[in-house]
Amino acid sequence: MMSAYSPAPSKEIIVPASSTIEYRPHAYPQVEAAVLDSLRKGAEPIVLDLDSVVALDTQALRGLIKLLRQARSAGGDIALRSSRADVLRTLSVTALDRVFAVERQLAA
Repeated sequence: MMSAYSPAPSKEIIVPASSTIEYRPHAYPQVEAAVLDSLRKGAEPIVLDLDSVVALDTQALRGLIKLLRQARSAGGDIALRSSRADVLRTLSVTALDRVFAVERQLAA
């Protein structure tokens, strides 16, 4: 079952708990729509909470870069938040932690 995305008022978009290692093409349009809607409402920066993501594959990374380009072309920005070591490691190895603002949370 797919969780709902939650844009503003907190300016955060929560990636659903059903996210897994493989890219899910049906989920991307929902994330994209939530980001664009938040940008239209003036949310800045937008924070994508990736704590429910098990891992990021190349398609997911491409999707994040596309979202970042769209946000920046609209005058906004996107930050990523995660406490998951695998996700943070992927962002580091791909140098995307230098492209995105990354909020590293300590696991509870």
